[in-house]
Amino acid sequence: MASKRGNNEGSIFKRKDGRWCAQVSLNGRRITKYAKTQKECRDWVNQTLDKIDHGLTFDGAQVSLQQYMESWLSGKTLARRPSTVRNYRRYMNLYILPALGRMRLQAILPAHIRHLYLRMQMEGRGARTIQLVHVTLHCAFAQAIKEGLIGHNPLEAVERPKVETKRYSIFTEEQARAFIAAAKGHPNEALFFLALTTGMRKGEILGLMWTDVNWEKSILRVDRQLQPVSYEGGALVPTKTKSGRRHIMVGKVAIALLKAHHERQETQKALAGNRWQEHGMIFTTSIGTYIDQTKVSRAFKRILREAGLPDIRFHDLRHTSISILLDNGTPVNTVQSRAGHSKASVTTDIYGHAMARSQEAAARMIEEIVKPLTNELR
Repeated sequence: MASKRGNNEGSIFKRKDGRWCAQVSLNGRRITKYAKTQKECRDWVNQTLDKIDHGLTFDGAQVSLQQYMESWLSGKTLARRPSTVRNYRRYMNLYILPALGRMRLQAILPAHIRHLYLRMQMEGRGARTIQLVHVTLHCAFAQAIKEGLIGHNPLEAVERPKVETKRYSIFTEEQARAFIAAAKGHPNEALFFLALTTGMRKGEILGLMWTDVNWEKSILRVDRQLQPVSYEGGALVPTKTKSGRRHIMVGKVAIALLKAHHERQETQKALAGNRWQEHGMIFTTSIGTYIDQTKVSRAFKRILREAGLPDIRFHDLRHTSISILLDNGTPVNTVQSRAGHSKASVTTDIYGHAMARSQEAAARMIEEIVKPLTNELR
């Protein structure tokens, strides 16, 4: 029989049924582990004592991952944007809890996480999905450390899954012109024009207010975005990053379209009467409420079909805008600022293919410029 140990000490002994038992005393109470070998028990004791040294509490040793994550997400609803919490919950329910939910929070090791990722790969899950599961788990365990439930984050020892940069479907310049022509006269013609010419995200465009328009300087201020929320149609939230808050200069055509849109909205207000709900938004329904983003995408797809244009996503208008700018020699820093990227390297990583075409044009241009000189050198 094992001798009595003090607080934060471990003991190992063999039971009559042949199994090995390890126990660690924590805050006057014992944590027990059963295993087939003495070595497994010894490793568990060492790992548990290390976790205690890093802040493990008795409550943390007993709570399951499912219990903790459900509690963690309840708190997140107050601190995070709705779409983030919704995504966390989706990955938790679909992938994390079925595999690890019954395990005690403090018992989860890097090997368990790696096994989860491997199984997801074998099931055909994409690298991006696995990466988002990794982000969800990392955030949950980081908070558990702050609450003193565990001593260290097992995700720190697991390599973040890598996702290859995708090549996006975009319009050619000729197709972009055809799209603008096809959208002429549509109630949201200004919305589609801004998407293609500014590279703004759909949520950013739908989050624009009339107070964001500087009519004299032809500048749009991007401070927020509209995020879909199932139970209330939408919610205005700040841009996700500091770099997302930006000012974008637009041309005369965009300003003219916005003025025409404003006049149509005033007519809608008069027709709606008391039903109009004033929020100061540029793009609204016929009674002033937030636009359903799904309906915007459907209207976009309808225009593509009727015009015989390639079937691309609404978000690909952003990629088209940025690619056209880079392809025509616009400085990367300028494109980065318009796109709201945090660094120029983000722009070059995503749109390197467009810059490659610009490089070809640059090579031809420089040779044309110095041609007289090269002829003299021959």
